[in-house]
Amino acid sequence: MSMDSAPATRMTMMTKKASIKMASDGVSLLEGKREALLKELIDRAKVLRELRNDLHIRGRASIGNLAIARASQGSGSVRSTGIAGARELNLTIETEKVWGMDLGKIEPKHVVRTPAERGIGLMDTSSQVLEAAESAENMLEQLVQCAPLERNIQLLGEEIKKTNRRINALNEYLLPKLKGEVRAIARVLEEREREDTFRLKKIKSKKTGQNDVTSSLL
Repeated sequence: MSMDSAPATRMTMMTKKASIKMASDGVSLLEGKREALLKELIDRAKVLRELRNDLHIRGRASIGNLAIARASQGSGSVRSTGIAGARELNLTIETEKVWGMDLGKIEPKHVVRTPAERGIGLMDTSSQVLEAAESAENMLEQLVQCAPLERNIQLLGEEIKKTNRRINALNEYLLPKLKGEVRAIARVLEEREREDTFRLKKIKSKKTGQNDVTSSLL
């Protein structure tokens, strides 16, 4: 409701003041949400940092073991072993609600297998290739845990930005607009009150003058 369409009355001013209170309460709620989201983001970022540090360690080990296996057995043999051991991952995906957002979590199950479970013969496969396969699965196990956590942090960051924009819209646009309208209405009401007071005084003065004239004639 703008000043162009709303009449400058006390009821309008009361409505505007109620809107100011609602907007102020909204800012408080949004600021509380932002603080909670920031805490959630920081907590998850700490977990991700530890997981990624471990992922880098496992990744370096996997690259090193793969290089050794290729050097000793040849890339073709290593590739054949990888194809023989191909399979689908068994993952459990869960979601949790955080301030209305669905954040995912993946629980890897049995990512790292024994040589027998990879479907390759122990007698026909060198220890270097077996070590390369195991280290690759170790890296994959960690990667599966990092991926959803990184996505969750991204979603939290986006929600924090949205919340900041809403807070800024209330603080920088809506609240100043409403307060300005209240001040404008107050000025109009004060001006009307002064005019009414002046009019009443004028009427009273006129009546007093008429009474004086009547008394003098009597």
